[in-house]
Parts: sequence; C-alpha cells; structure tokens
Amino acid sequence: MTRTIDEKVELLLTDPVALVEHSYEKWNQLPRDEVDALQLAAAKRRFAEMRDRIPVLKKLADAEAIDRVEQVEDLVPLLFEHTVFKSYPPSLLEKNNFTAINKWLCKLVIPEIAEAIQAVDVSGCQGLDEWFETMDEAVPQLCISHTSGTSGTLSFLPLSNREFEKAVKVRRLYAWRMNGPETPAPDMHSVYPYYRKGYLSHMRGNMAIMKTVLPSLDNFHPAYPATLSSDVLHLGAKVRAAHAKGTLDRLVISPELMAKKKAFDQLQADMPGHLAAFFEEMTARLKGKVVYIGGTWNLLHNMAKAGLERGLEGVFHPDSFIATTGGAKGVVQPQGWREDVLRFTGARKIFETYAMSETPSGSHALCEHGNYHFSHTAIPFVLDPETGKALPRKGRQTGRAAFFDLGADLRWGGFITGDEITVEWDKPCACGRPSRYVEGAIQRYSDKNGGDDKITCAASEQSHREAMDFLNTLEL
Repeated sequence: MTRTIDEKVELLLTDPVALVEHSYEKWNQLPRDEVDALQLAAAKRRFAEMRDRIPVLKKLADAEAIDRVEQVEDLVPLLFEHTVFKSYPPSLLEKNNFTAINKWLCKLVIPEIAEAIQAVDVSGCQGLDEWFETMDEAVPQLCISHTSGTSGTLSFLPLSNREFEKAVKVRRLYAWRMNGPETPAPDMHSVYPYYRKGYLSHMRGNMAIMKTVLPSLDNFHPAYPATLSSDVLHLGAKVRAAHAKGTLDRLVISPELMAKKKAFDQLQADMPGHLAAFFEEMTARLKGKVVYIGGTWNLLHNMAKAGLERGLEGVFHPDSFIATTGGAKGVVQPQGWREDVLRFTGARKIFETYAMSETPSGSHALCEHGNYHFSHTAIPFVLDPETGKALPRKGRQTGRAAFFDLGADLRWGGFITGDEITVEWDKPCACGRPSRYVEGAIQRYSDKNGGDDKITCAASEQSHREAMDFLNTLEL
C-alpha cells in the first residue's frame, strides 16, 4: 500500500502499528531515513497544534520566542524538567486540597481536557484514592497516574487512555510476534504477582496492556484482586524522606490513614505465604499455556524464587512472553535473576525495555546484542549534562537522555530524564535493526553524583523558572 507522507504521519501519531500493517518484522525494519522524516513532520504538527493551547507550553515558548519547529533540535528548549510534574505546593496534598491540584493540572493539558477537569467537584475527596476514583469516572479520556515519589513528593502525570492504548498495541506486536492484524494468541493468559489495580504509573500501564494483549480480562490473574492504595504509597514516600532528613518525629498521620497502613503492613507480612499459594494455584491452572507476565525485575524475581522454592520449573509454554522495564532503580540486581525467571517460567527469553512513566510511547527494546533500540514513537536526544544543549545526532554521544513522546495527545510530550546514556547514531547494530540505539549501561546522574542531580536546560534558566512559577500560581 502506497501512502503519502501526511497519511504516514497521521498513523504514526494515532495508530502506529497500522503504519507497518501490524507487522512485528516491519516495525523493526523501518528505515532510519523514513523514521527521521516522519518524526520531524509529526513533531512540527504536534507543536503547531499545542503551542498556544497548553498554558505552560505557551509560557515557555513565548519566553524563548519559539513559534515553529523546523528541525527536531528546536524542541530541546521546550523539553520539560521532571520537576514540572511535581511542582504543585506539597501542602495541597496534606490538606486534601484537590480543587487546587486540579487547577494546577489544567495548565498542563489541552483546553478540552482542562474544561472537563474544572467541571469535576473534588472538594470532598479525603485522599488520593478517592481523588483518582472520582477523576477516572468524571473524565474518562484522562488517565492520571503517579510515580513512586522517592523524593517524598509524588509526580502526577496527566496521560490519556488513548496514548496508553497506542503504546501497548506496539507491545502486542512483540508479545504475539504479529504478522498482520489477526489474533495469533487467542487464549493468552497473564499472571501478575501484584495488585489488580492501582494508580501508580506502571500499574496503569499494566492494566492497559491487559486490556489490549489478552482476549479477555477474565484471563488476567493478579495475586491480589484489590486496589493498591496510593495514600499508603504516598505515606511510605513521606516516611522515607522524613527519615532521611531526621524529621520523622514531626510527621502527622491521620487515624484513617494509619488504619490503611496497618492493613497494608499486614498484607506485606503475609505476602510470601500468599504468593506461594497463588503460584501453586496458577501453575495448576495454566501449566503449559502461553502466558504474558510483566513487572519490574524484582517482582519477576520474587515470583521465580517463590516458585523454585516449591520445586516448580518450566511451568508455562516456551512461547510465553516475559517482560520487564525500569532498570535497577539504584538497587544491585542479584546475579542470575534472569536465569531464575526463565527456569521457573520455562520461557525462552525475557523482553527487556528502557522506558519511563513520563513517556509511555517510548518503550525501547533490548536486542540480543545488549543495545536498547529507540521506539519510532519517541524522538530521542542526548543533552550536554553541563549546558543542557543538544549534542550532535551523529557518532557516539554520551550525555543526559531526553525524549519527545509523539504519542502524547492531550499534554506536551517533551521530557528530560535523570539518566546518563550513550547513543550510537550512525553505526548499525549487529542485530540488523536499522534504528539508533543506546549502547552500554544506563546510569542515573543522582547515583553518579552522590544523590544530587541538577538538570540544566537549554532554555534560559529564567524561562523555566517563569514557567514553574506560572504552574504554581493556581488562579486560572
């Protein structure tokens, strides 16, 4: 089928798997020059659509006098620092002032979504869990998620359900090794060694995967059918931060939250026995079947250890799809964890990706030669860690990773990470994929610098400070 460049750009933005006729092989073999041309055209279109419609983007673009995108490097001054998504005053959460948090969110999204957010009465919400439930019901296009909040402050990501759907269709290409739009895995199941539901970003993504990859949600088997409490996760983040600062004695916890915490602590204490029984049941029900199992490396390893300790090996079909992303998060990964997972599950390999919550369309797959190949739905950048300027998109460059997420359709997709990466822009990978790739280990600057990571932006410091101040002014 012959398509115009405009038709291809439309598919890249709205239905990327249709661009390659739902073919895993075609997705991996898209030529570099074609990807470059499509990404630039798509970036121009995204900026033209959103430049004056997302308040914080307009503030930043005005300050930098940027009215159009001519080349991908023009996006660099408009990439958001990670602090943008947690720039609300922390006291708002302490006071359950979700009305003000919604006002803050409105400056990060397009007008249609901002209007829907403003129309929701969240004044009576008594915690994060209630707020998330209320927003999900009232604004179905929006899928607000949060990060783990290791700093003590949660980032709130105003993602769309549609961008999750687009992103996980790419995951389905890999899980099913698709060669067309038909369904090659009509009876796939999923075992998930955690909660069925939650508002943590990777759990939001997991539920989107289940809805897309599985033939029915009846085939989704979580260890816990309940919802993971974001209120308890936030409390845990605050406790860790207060302990690090020596201010734990000043932390005030409401009786309601303390009751939630005690229930969660008991569940955690009972987890080893519960998971052992869960895996025994799942192996009996699903032995020999094709399964999809996704999770962070430690979830997968804990699952494998629990199974191996009970003498369970090679439980599922060899074509089962085991997926993990997120890296080590500063924790030393035990040697042999991958081998343990494969021995327990019986799968042939683990599908590993480099990804982040802020750019769900950018799930960059690890090849057999140990390189992470960039997804076509995210434009990668390597920034000078000292100046924030874009390093040349040629040769081998080491610096700070940044991305523009083309899947973002109700928010701005530009994001600067805390990761140091080395990108090979020119030399083809030995695996045969033509895409550019990350070579070698990925390291966090905060780990490298002893916990400190100050992001320097290519936009003037004053422009970003003004944008952040604008976000924190909650009057609309």
